[in-house]
Amino acid sequence: MTLADIARECGCTAQAVVKWESDKAMPDSRKFLALCRVLDVSAEWLMAPEPLDFHSTDTAPQGRHAKYWVRAALEELAQEARN
Repeated sequence: MTLADIARECGCTAQAVVKWESDKAMPDSRKFLALCRVLDVSAEWLMAPEPLDFHSTDTAPQGRHAKYWVRAALEELAQEARN
């Protein structure tokens, strides 16, 4: 899945998704829920103050939140697309 695919599924532009991952903006509630659906995670999981890493049970660094996980998910999707 590409950044453009995520944007299309969320009903926004790829530039908007880049802003979410770079901590310059947050999606509105509709787009946020669409993002959860696209990433196949719950809203609670994405917003958790100490979310779990995708591949371990260690917690994320203190102060991390949804934007951190949006970025991490997009990076993982990009890596999978390159492979």
